[in-house]
Amino acid sequence: MNSYRVPQLAKKYTDYDMIRQHTEIPPFPDSRARLLQAFVGRTDEKEHDELYALATSLVQLAMDTHDRIDTISGDRKEQEMRSRQLNVLAGDYLSSRFYQLLAHAGRIGMIGKLSGAVAEVNVRKMTLYDRMKKLLVSAEEYLRETVQLKMQLFLSFADMIGLQEQKLWESLLAEFSLCETVVEELLRMNDEKRFSHSYAFWHIYEQGTGDERNLICQPDLDMRACGAMVIKYQMDGLLLDRLRESTNRIKLLLQDEKDQRGLVEVHAILETYLGYLEPSHAAVRED
Repeated sequence: MNSYRVPQLAKKYTDYDMIRQHTEIPPFPDSRARLLQAFVGRTDEKEHDELYALATSLVQLAMDTHDRIDTISGDRKEQEMRSRQLNVLAGDYLSSRFYQLLAHAGRIGMIGKLSGAVAEVNVRKMTLYDRMKKLLVSAEEYLRETVQLKMQLFLSFADMIGLQEQKLWESLLAEFSLCETVVEELLRMNDEKRFSHSYAFWHIYEQGTGDERNLICQPDLDMRACGAMVIKYQMDGLLLDRLRESTNRIKLLLQDEKDQRGLVEVHAILETYLGYLEPSHAAVRED
Protein backbone atom coordinates (compact mmCIF):
# COMPACT_ATOMS: atom_id res chain seq x y z
CA MET A 1 0.00 0.00 0.00
CA ASN A 2 1.19 3.53 -0.76
CA SER A 3 1.98 5.87 2.09
CA TYR A 4 -0.93 8.20 2.79
CA ARG A 5 -0.49 11.50 0.95
CA VAL A 6 -3.96 12.08 -0.53
CA PRO A 7 -4.59 15.49 1.14
CA GLN A 8 -1.30 16.77 -0.29
CA LEU A 9 -2.21 15.50 -3.77
CA ALA A 10 -5.64 17.15 -3.52
CA LYS A 11 -4.03 20.56 -2.95
CA LYS A 12 -3.07 20.55 -6.63
CA TYR A 13 -6.80 20.97 -7.33
CA THR A 14 -7.92 23.04 -4.33
CA ASP A 15 -5.14 25.57 -3.73
CA TYR A 16 -5.96 28.40 -6.09
CA ASP A 17 -5.58 32.08 -5.21
CA MET A 18 -9.06 32.97 -6.45
CA ILE A 19 -10.67 30.22 -4.38
CA ARG A 20 -8.74 31.17 -1.24
CA GLN A 21 -9.54 34.85 -1.72
CA HIS A 22 -13.27 34.63 -2.36
CA THR A 23 -14.48 31.38 -0.82
CA GLU A 24 -13.35 28.44 1.27
CA ILE A 25 -13.06 24.78 0.38
CA PRO A 26 -14.82 22.57 2.98
CA PRO A 27 -12.76 20.33 5.29
CA PHE A 28 -11.02 17.46 3.53
CA PRO A 29 -12.70 14.05 4.20
CA ASP A 30 -9.45 12.79 5.67
CA SER A 31 -10.69 9.89 7.81
CA ARG A 32 -12.82 8.43 5.04
CA ALA A 33 -10.11 8.83 2.39
CA ARG A 34 -7.48 7.27 4.61
CA LEU A 35 -9.78 4.38 5.49
CA LEU A 36 -10.63 3.79 1.84
CA GLN A 37 -6.98 3.68 0.82
CA ALA A 38 -6.21 1.26 3.65
CA PHE A 39 -8.94 -1.18 2.61
CA VAL A 40 -8.40 -0.97 -1.14
CA GLY A 41 -4.75 -1.64 -0.32
CA ARG A 42 -5.84 -5.05 0.99
CA THR A 43 -7.43 -6.02 -2.36
CA ASP A 44 -6.35 -6.97 -5.87
CA GLU A 45 -6.93 -3.30 -6.82
CA LYS A 46 -4.22 -2.10 -4.45
CA GLU A 47 -2.27 -0.39 -7.23
CA HIS A 48 -5.19 2.05 -7.50
CA ASP A 49 -5.71 2.65 -3.76
CA GLU A 50 -4.38 6.21 -3.84
CA LEU A 51 -6.20 7.09 -7.07
CA TYR A 52 -9.55 5.93 -5.70
CA ALA A 53 -9.06 7.77 -2.40
CA LEU A 54 -8.12 10.99 -4.22
CA ALA A 55 -10.89 10.84 -6.81
CA THR A 56 -13.58 10.04 -4.23
CA SER A 57 -12.35 12.83 -1.97
CA LEU A 58 -12.59 15.32 -4.82
CA VAL A 59 -16.17 14.28 -5.51
CA GLN A 60 -16.97 14.68 -1.81
CA LEU A 61 -15.35 18.12 -1.73
CA ALA A 62 -17.32 19.11 -4.85
CA MET A 63 -20.63 18.17 -3.22
CA ASP A 64 -19.70 19.80 0.09
CA THR A 65 -18.71 22.97 -1.76
CA HIS A 66 -22.03 23.08 -3.59
CA ASP A 67 -23.79 22.65 -0.23
CA ARG A 68 -22.33 26.00 0.82
CA ILE A 69 -24.21 27.86 -1.90
CA ASP A 70 -26.91 29.88 -0.14
CA THR A 71 -30.43 29.99 -1.55
CA ILE A 72 -31.43 33.28 0.04
CA SER A 73 -33.10 35.67 -2.40
CA GLY A 74 -32.49 39.39 -2.51
CA ASP A 75 -29.58 41.74 -3.03
CA ARG A 76 -26.09 40.71 -1.99
CA LYS A 77 -22.86 42.59 -1.52
CA GLU A 78 -20.26 42.18 -4.26
CA GLN A 79 -18.07 39.96 -2.07
CA GLU A 80 -21.04 37.71 -1.23
CA MET A 81 -21.95 37.39 -4.90
CA ARG A 82 -18.37 36.57 -5.85
CA SER A 83 -18.15 33.97 -3.08
CA ARG A 84 -21.41 32.37 -4.23
CA GLN A 85 -20.22 32.21 -7.83
CA LEU A 86 -16.88 30.73 -6.74
CA ASN A 87 -18.66 28.04 -4.73
CA VAL A 88 -20.55 27.01 -7.85
CA LEU A 89 -17.46 27.06 -10.05
CA ALA A 90 -15.17 25.41 -7.49
CA GLY A 91 -17.63 22.56 -6.97
CA ASP A 92 -17.98 22.03 -10.71
CA TYR A 93 -14.21 22.16 -11.17
CA LEU A 94 -13.50 19.58 -8.45
CA SER A 95 -16.15 17.30 -9.89
CA SER A 96 -14.56 17.50 -13.35
CA ARG A 97 -11.15 16.55 -11.93
CA PHE A 98 -12.59 13.32 -10.55
CA TYR A 99 -13.78 12.35 -14.04
CA GLN A 100 -10.43 13.24 -15.56
CA LEU A 101 -8.39 11.25 -13.03
CA LEU A 102 -10.41 8.05 -13.35
CA ALA A 103 -10.82 8.30 -17.14
CA HIS A 104 -7.10 8.84 -17.61
CA ALA A 105 -6.44 5.68 -15.57
CA GLY A 106 -9.03 3.74 -17.57
CA ARG A 107 -11.26 3.18 -14.52
CA ILE A 108 -14.49 3.95 -16.37
CA GLY A 109 -16.59 1.57 -14.29
CA MET A 110 -15.72 3.44 -11.12
CA ILE A 111 -16.86 6.72 -12.72
CA GLY A 112 -20.29 5.15 -13.16
CA LYS A 113 -20.41 3.85 -9.58
CA LEU A 114 -19.44 7.17 -8.04
CA SER A 115 -21.82 9.08 -10.31
CA GLY A 116 -24.64 6.81 -9.20
CA ALA A 117 -23.70 7.39 -5.57
CA VAL A 118 -23.78 11.16 -6.13
CA ALA A 119 -27.35 10.85 -7.41
CA GLU A 120 -28.32 8.81 -4.32
CA VAL A 121 -26.74 11.38 -2.02
CA ASN A 122 -28.62 14.22 -3.70
CA VAL A 123 -31.96 12.44 -3.38
CA ARG A 124 -31.29 11.74 0.29
CA LYS A 125 -30.24 15.35 0.89
CA MET A 126 -33.41 16.70 -0.73
CA THR A 127 -35.55 14.56 1.57
CA LEU A 128 -33.59 15.61 4.65
CA TYR A 129 -33.50 19.31 3.75
CA ASP A 130 -37.24 19.33 3.11
CA ARG A 131 -37.87 17.91 6.58
CA MET A 132 -35.39 20.36 8.10
CA LYS A 133 -37.11 23.30 6.42
CA LYS A 134 -40.38 22.16 7.99
CA LEU A 135 -38.66 21.70 11.39
CA LEU A 136 -39.61 18.02 11.45
CA VAL A 137 -36.15 16.58 12.15
CA SER A 138 -35.03 15.20 15.50
CA ALA A 139 -31.46 15.57 16.70
CA GLU A 140 -30.90 11.83 16.32
CA GLU A 141 -32.36 11.75 12.81
CA TYR A 142 -30.14 14.66 11.82
CA LEU A 143 -27.06 12.90 13.17
CA ARG A 144 -27.95 9.58 11.59
CA GLU A 145 -28.66 11.10 8.17
CA THR A 146 -25.53 13.25 8.23
CA VAL A 147 -23.42 10.17 8.91
CA GLN A 148 -25.15 8.27 6.10
CA LEU A 149 -24.54 11.13 3.68
CA LYS A 150 -20.84 11.08 4.55
CA MET A 151 -20.68 7.33 3.94
CA GLN A 152 -22.58 7.07 0.66
CA LEU A 153 -19.81 7.83 -1.85
CA PHE A 154 -17.30 5.60 -0.09
CA LEU A 155 -19.76 2.70 0.06
CA SER A 156 -19.36 2.52 -3.73
CA PHE A 157 -16.25 0.41 -3.06
CA ALA A 158 -17.97 -2.26 -0.95
CA ASP A 159 -18.06 -4.82 -3.77
CA MET A 160 -14.41 -4.25 -4.55
CA ILE A 161 -13.39 -4.82 -0.95
CA GLY A 162 -14.94 -8.27 -0.94
CA LEU A 163 -17.44 -10.24 1.08
CA GLN A 164 -15.08 -11.27 3.86
CA GLU A 165 -14.15 -7.69 4.73
CA GLN A 166 -17.31 -5.82 3.81
CA LYS A 167 -18.77 -5.95 7.31
CA LEU A 168 -15.59 -4.59 8.89
CA TRP A 169 -15.25 -1.94 6.17
CA GLU A 170 -18.83 -0.71 6.51
CA SER A 171 -18.71 -0.76 10.31
CA LEU A 172 -15.48 1.25 10.43
CA LEU A 173 -16.73 3.65 7.78
CA ALA A 174 -19.89 4.27 9.80
CA GLU A 175 -17.98 4.82 13.04
CA PHE A 176 -15.36 7.13 11.56
CA SER A 177 -18.07 9.08 9.73
CA LEU A 178 -19.81 9.51 13.09
CA CYS A 179 -16.55 10.63 14.71
CA GLU A 180 -16.01 13.16 11.93
CA THR A 181 -19.56 14.45 12.27
CA VAL A 182 -19.28 14.85 16.04
CA VAL A 183 -16.07 16.86 15.74
CA GLU A 184 -17.70 19.12 13.14
CA GLU A 185 -20.72 19.60 15.40
CA LEU A 186 -18.51 20.58 18.33
CA LEU A 187 -17.27 23.45 16.16
CA ARG A 188 -20.66 24.33 14.69
CA MET A 189 -22.38 24.90 18.02
CA ASN A 190 -20.20 27.97 18.64
CA ASP A 191 -20.25 29.30 15.08
CA GLU A 192 -22.85 31.97 14.32
CA LYS A 193 -22.85 31.20 10.59
CA ARG A 194 -23.25 27.44 11.06
CA PHE A 195 -25.28 27.08 14.27
CA SER A 196 -28.62 26.99 12.49
CA HIS A 197 -29.71 23.38 11.77
CA SER A 198 -26.70 21.96 13.61
CA TYR A 199 -26.99 19.07 16.06
CA ALA A 200 -27.10 21.60 18.92
CA PHE A 201 -29.91 23.44 17.15
CA TRP A 202 -32.04 20.31 16.77
CA HIS A 203 -31.38 19.13 20.32
CA ILE A 204 -32.37 22.50 21.79
CA TYR A 205 -35.38 22.68 19.47
CA GLU A 206 -36.53 19.32 20.87
CA GLN A 207 -35.75 19.92 24.53
CA GLY A 208 -36.06 23.69 24.87
CA THR A 209 -38.85 26.00 25.95
CA GLY A 210 -41.02 27.91 23.50
CA ASP A 211 -38.93 31.04 24.00
CA GLU A 212 -35.73 29.10 23.37
CA ARG A 213 -37.16 27.60 20.19
CA ASN A 214 -38.13 31.03 18.92
CA LEU A 215 -34.70 32.41 19.72
CA ILE A 216 -32.72 29.80 17.78
CA CYS A 217 -35.05 30.16 14.77
CA GLN A 218 -34.35 33.88 14.37
CA PRO A 219 -32.46 34.90 11.20
CA ASP A 220 -30.11 37.06 13.30
CA LEU A 221 -28.91 34.80 16.07
CA ASP A 222 -28.01 36.04 19.52
CA MET A 223 -24.94 33.88 19.96
CA ARG A 224 -24.53 34.84 23.61
CA ALA A 225 -27.98 33.41 24.31
CA CYS A 226 -27.26 30.39 22.08
CA GLY A 227 -24.02 29.82 23.96
CA ALA A 228 -25.91 29.85 27.25
CA MET A 229 -28.29 27.21 25.91
CA VAL A 230 -25.38 25.11 24.65
CA ILE A 231 -24.07 25.10 28.23
CA LYS A 232 -27.52 24.55 29.78
CA TYR A 233 -28.19 21.48 27.64
CA GLN A 234 -24.62 20.19 28.03
CA MET A 235 -24.07 19.91 24.30
CA ASP A 236 -20.31 19.55 24.68
CA GLY A 237 -20.71 16.58 27.01
CA LEU A 238 -23.42 14.93 24.89
CA LEU A 239 -21.31 15.08 21.75
CA LEU A 240 -18.14 13.92 23.49
CA ASP A 241 -20.08 10.97 24.92
CA ARG A 242 -21.05 10.00 21.37
CA LEU A 243 -17.42 10.32 20.29
CA ARG A 244 -16.24 8.20 23.23
CA GLU A 245 -18.81 5.49 22.47
CA SER A 246 -17.82 5.43 18.80
CA THR A 247 -14.07 5.20 19.49
CA ASN A 248 -14.72 2.35 21.91
CA ARG A 249 -16.64 0.47 19.23
CA ILE A 250 -13.77 1.05 16.79
CA LYS A 251 -11.29 -0.38 19.33
CA LEU A 252 -13.40 -3.51 19.63
CA LEU A 253 -13.66 -3.90 15.86
CA LEU A 254 -9.88 -3.65 15.48
CA GLN A 255 -9.30 -5.93 18.44
CA ASP A 256 -11.47 -8.63 16.87
CA GLU A 257 -9.78 -8.36 13.46
CA LYS A 258 -7.21 -11.12 13.09
CA ASP A 259 -5.73 -9.86 9.83
CA GLN A 260 -4.06 -6.56 10.77
CA ARG A 261 -2.45 -6.21 7.34
CA GLY A 262 -2.77 -2.59 6.22
CA LEU A 263 -4.67 -1.51 9.35
CA VAL A 264 -1.86 0.59 10.80
CA GLU A 265 -3.45 3.57 9.06
CA VAL A 266 -6.79 2.76 10.68
CA HIS A 267 -5.21 2.86 14.13
CA ALA A 268 -3.69 6.22 13.19
CA ILE A 269 -7.14 7.60 12.29
CA LEU A 270 -8.46 6.40 15.64
CA GLU A 271 -5.67 8.17 17.53
CA THR A 272 -6.77 11.46 15.98
CA TYR A 273 -10.23 11.16 17.54
CA LEU A 274 -8.96 9.85 20.86
CA GLY A 275 -7.08 13.14 21.09
CA TYR A 276 -10.37 15.05 21.24
CA LEU A 277 -11.26 13.15 24.40
CA GLU A 278 -8.13 14.27 26.26
CA PRO A 279 -8.46 17.03 28.90
CA SER A 280 -6.10 19.29 26.95
CA HIS A 281 -8.62 19.43 24.10
CA ALA A 282 -11.38 20.62 26.44
CA ALA A 283 -9.42 23.76 27.18
CA VAL A 284 -9.07 24.45 23.47
CA ARG A 285 -12.84 24.08 22.89
CA GLU A 286 -13.60 26.54 25.66
CA ASP A 287 -11.38 29.27 24.19
